[in-house]
Amino acid sequence: MSAHAVSVEKYHGTGNDFVVVDAAAHTVGDRAAFARAHCDRETGIDAAESAAEPGESTGRRGADGVLFVSVAERFDPVRVVMTLVQPDGSTATMCGNGARVVARWAHDRTGATEFMIDTQAGTRRASVAADGTVTVEMGVPTFDPARVPVAREEGAGPLVDEPVAGLTITAVNTGVPHAVGFVDGGRDDPDGIDAVALDAVAPPVRHADVFPEGTNVSLAAVVDDGAGEGPAVLDQRTFERGVEGETRSCGTGAVAVVAAARRLGLIAGASAVSRPPGGDLTVSVPDAGRATLAGPVTHEFSGTLTANPR
Repeated sequence: MSAHAVSVEKYHGTGNDFVVVDAAAHTVGDRAAFARAHCDRETGIDAAESAAEPGESTGRRGADGVLFVSVAERFDPVRVVMTLVQPDGSTATMCGNGARVVARWAHDRTGATEFMIDTQAGTRRASVAADGTVTVEMGVPTFDPARVPVAREEGAGPLVDEPVAGLTITAVNTGVPHAVGFVDGGRDDPDGIDAVALDAVAPPVRHADVFPEGTNVSLAAVVDDGAGEGPAVLDQRTFERGVEGETRSCGTGAVAVVAAARRLGLIAGASAVSRPPGGDLTVSVPDAGRATLAGPVTHEFSGTLTANPR
């Protein structure tokens, strides 16, 4: 096959970075190979090599995934189809920050501010505010073992605050499965969440037999339970399935952390700020209805990549 060039955009949502391809304009025959090559953190996409129009780049090689996107402006709201291919070549059913990036990309293309984003986890409404904040509906978090999914004996109920492979976790699906564990001490505590060797403790949980489809692994620390003024605040770190490592931010993880904290009675109220390393995300997990995820999205650069990398 010819190594034709594909025009791409690079965006990040609080450090969760993605290559965006207009699927209607460009054909990529082997999307898995494309993602594996260009997302690689040592040899993948690089602003200096690929950028035709540099913007606010993170300066990092590679990406947390490739978003293949197509837009149908004839609908109101504008309809967008999103497929996320991860660095290992697998396809993720949902990605919160990815959906927010898609909304910003579609906004930059069309000028619209309201979107319906079709994902493999369902259709999600998204909006872009005048200040650049991008909000996406995230569906209803579920602890149902069959829907996470979790391998449980019939009638065992949800996996909530139980030991799995060395961590005490709660299993929740926020579009993709997450195992959420809480630790003592936030980012300001030298013995807190940042002191945990996540790359060591997460993989055994990620591959545990109780998760037949694998799971993302999120750690969190409650910094403020929200019982006073303002929302709850939680520090967050996430080891992502498909990336097979820690990411700077994870939107589905932020929703999972808040949903689990509510389930365990660790926070008051439905709204919280989750603070992954890449920046703050505002999350709402109401008693009834869909969760929401909000935060900034940044355009890094425009460039070209080889469609059929060797």
